[in-house]
Amino acid sequence: MTVSYAENAALTCPACGERFDAEVWMLVDTTERPDLMQQLRDERLNLVSCPRCGLTSPAGGPLLLHDPGARRVYFAAPADAAEHEVREQAQALLYVLVGSLPEEARLPYLGDVQVEQELAGVRRAVLRNERKALSRARARAGEAPEPAQTHAPAPPPAEAALPPPAEPSPILDAVRALLAASSLEEFETVLESEPRLSGPAGDTLLADLADAAYAQGERDVAQALGEVRLLLRDRRGQGEPPVGETPPLAATPAPLEGSAAPPLPPQAAPLLSDTAFGALMRADSLGDLAEAAREHPALLEPSADDEIGARAEAAIDEGNDQLAQAIEARREALADMRAELTGETTLMHAIQTLVRAGDHEEALAEAISTYPVLLTDAAQEALFRLAAESRTRGDDALAERAVEYREWLRSVREGLEGDS
Repeated sequence: MTVSYAENAALTCPACGERFDAEVWMLVDTTERPDLMQQLRDERLNLVSCPRCGLTSPAGGPLLLHDPGARRVYFAAPADAAEHEVREQAQALLYVLVGSLPEEARLPYLGDVQVEQELAGVRRAVLRNERKALSRARARAGEAPEPAQTHAPAPPPAEAALPPPAEPSPILDAVRALLAASSLEEFETVLESEPRLSGPAGDTLLADLADAAYAQGERDVAQALGEVRLLLRDRRGQGEPPVGETPPLAATPAPLEGSAAPPLPPQAAPLLSDTAFGALMRADSLGDLAEAAREHPALLEPSADDEIGARAEAAIDEGNDQLAQAIEARREALADMRAELTGETTLMHAIQTLVRAGDHEEALAEAISTYPVLLTDAAQEALFRLAAESRTRGDDALAERAVEYREWLRSVREGLEGDS
């Protein structure tokens, strides 16, 4: 069973505006497809050419790269994607990857996804890690193996993964102390004595030590190091994120224009058009609200709640408390309706209805009308999983149908948004 996966994507040429379809890789296993890994190194992966003007440019979609040799997983986040979109896309592709691997290959490192900005960021990270791995291999090549200790008590597994350095190393000693800590107080004491462990340098060191432990077959040790790394990430809280992770976007104050639809901060990519927001504000009943959600599926996305709230806050800043109250009332009603229309059970029934509809246009239109959740990102992710699971079971027909439904639903939603 293959792991790597490509999808036919609808693209628009940035130069001439031509619309065309092209095959775009979304999941690449480098052991299975070393040719694609080489394309990444050569900056040729997911390059597409416009059939009209011949311009060659990056496809720009998400991609998950699995490098089992280096025990690393990279995610190329699309440019300008919101944080929740990056998280959802990475999780969906990781789900496909794990489901495609045999049980014995589902190792803990798979959960440690390194997020980079677009393929260019993944390429830089891959080359950087390859250089570091080569340097470590060259350093180890000149070291003689340590003699086995047959009479002395065996050291704890974590200590076995950290051989004594040629020169004293306080940070390595601190890692040993972290692994040996038996209480939270001891853990905090070690961090106070070696603050570098709480920053990017410590995160990189722990990742390298975990890689070395895996290479030496010390998987329990590698898992212990990974757990310490995760604990440090949780402890960092709102501090500087580990190397390779994308920090959340900071919001900037927006200028207020006194409009009925208060503007959003300019750095937040707006999900709701003014037309969608206007339809929401014109809804005077639950029936009107449901109709607005069907005509403007973006209202059903969870992130729409934050944008509506931002407009309410902007109205308060303008001194228009009456408008703010009207926005909040519709925001709360929409949140209740969203929970009802987009729950897991509803989504499952919606997908089943879609599959039963086959190619019958009337049945498909009825499915969308009954289940507006089909036009949301959640449905796109569910159909992606359905395609992946179907391929795993060998049901290629259902997998292809799921992919076709994804593309069709995406085009329907784009058509609705274009009408807005």
